[in-house]
Amino acid sequence: MSLFSRYGQKIILLAAVVGVLLAGCTGTPQGGRRLNLSPLLFYSEEPAVGRSRMELLGPIYSRQRDGGSTLTTVAPLFYIWRNGDGGTETEFLYPLGHYKTSGGDSRFSIIPFSAWTEELPEGASTWQFFPFYGGRTSGGEAYGGIFPLFGTYKERFHRDSGAFFLWPLYSTSTEGEARHYRFLWPLFSYSTGGEQACTFWPLGGKIIKPGVYEKYYALWPLIHYQRLQLDTENPRTVNMALPFYVWDTSPMGYRKSILFPFFTHYHQDKGNFEQWDAPWPLYQQGDGDNFYLRNYFPFYYRKIERSRDQMKLFWLLYDRITEDDGQRWERIHRYLIFSTYLAEIDGQGNWSEKHRLWPLFYDSERSDFRHFHAPVILPMQSEGWDRLFGPWLYLWTQDRQNEYRQGRLLWGIYRWEETPEYRLWELSFLASRQTTATGGVFRLLSGLLTLEREGTMRRLKLLYLPWGLHW
Repeated sequence: MSLFSRYGQKIILLAAVVGVLLAGCTGTPQGGRRLNLSPLLFYSEEPAVGRSRMELLGPIYSRQRDGGSTLTTVAPLFYIWRNGDGGTETEFLYPLGHYKTSGGDSRFSIIPFSAWTEELPEGASTWQFFPFYGGRTSGGEAYGGIFPLFGTYKERFHRDSGAFFLWPLYSTSTEGEARHYRFLWPLFSYSTGGEQACTFWPLGGKIIKPGVYEKYYALWPLIHYQRLQLDTENPRTVNMALPFYVWDTSPMGYRKSILFPFFTHYHQDKGNFEQWDAPWPLYQQGDGDNFYLRNYFPFYYRKIERSRDQMKLFWLLYDRITEDDGQRWERIHRYLIFSTYLAEIDGQGNWSEKHRLWPLFYDSERSDFRHFHAPVILPMQSEGWDRLFGPWLYLWTQDRQNEYRQGRLLWGIYRWEETPEYRLWELSFLASRQTTATGGVFRLLSGLLTLEREGTMRRLKLLYLPWGLHW
């Protein structure tokens, strides 16, 4: 058998396929190109506006560019997003893996095993690869260890520094002038310096910061005596023996509870505040300056406080919250447990709306942008979820970016686009139609049959040939 007979037919077939693909490319009024063989392959490019998109194997792979930003997705494994400012964001094995760089800061994590952060220009950094961890403060001090065997840390966990050995057997930390020691955490602890404490949890303990607070407890959480806010003009005293009573008093008001938390009376001189819970949560009534509360659980709830107004009907069935602080107005409706509608206006008058009707659709819109997708399988919304699972789950999507609009149905088998210059719809490679102000093109099987109109002239092309009949 000759070499040509062995490979010639494959070469001819490959050349024919390439020729059909090239013939199947269509142009756009803005000088762009596109090829639609969805769900196997899709490619479009609009150099005039810096926009392009390529998809392979339906929802599996996509790469899109919009101006200086690019987004590459291999769903549902990972995505890489690069913005025009040099920032990068990647999520993988969602929601476990995350990497982000922005403004010189870098963050990397694989929950719950590994994490790494670097903050510039301060220079602070942290890392962990369980059970190893370490870091460096903004002042250049290093720390690290092997958890739970031994280690040190600095400027973490709201502490200036700390150390541990065979945690929870022994650990120590400093916070300002106070030094804390813990043995078999949380059973035994004591503190010296700015805070004086000695506890044997849950049997009893005392924690004192002179001039600021004094706390004593026994049989935690049942019995407490506390003196709080001693460095203010409104010091508080708390006596508590749960569940029998809670007495929280100050020169400006009090909270007294019997059979806590069922029966409680609140009073505060400032704002003429008065509230009764009798019994909580079935009945609550409160009044005061810029305050109003009525709760008849589970039928009706209304609370007005300063710039916030909240109302609930039949508890989980409907919930409305309105916030207006003079700089920003926001209203959110929650209904049927997982459905929400949010409207917002910022201080510059910019508005935005988000609506999720679970499990039917999600719609987000502002003046220069809109996104819609359906269905909504889970009652959650995040960029990572949209980018990695949306291509598989969202059967219908629509987007608007200023005057550019586009939509997809069934993983891109049907697509449509619209700009001020043209309109386009495509049913994969089977049929497409593109119209402009002066004409249009209709194609079957990527150009096996093409009917063009330009002004009053008509043209018919067959078999992907560049010429045809015209009249």
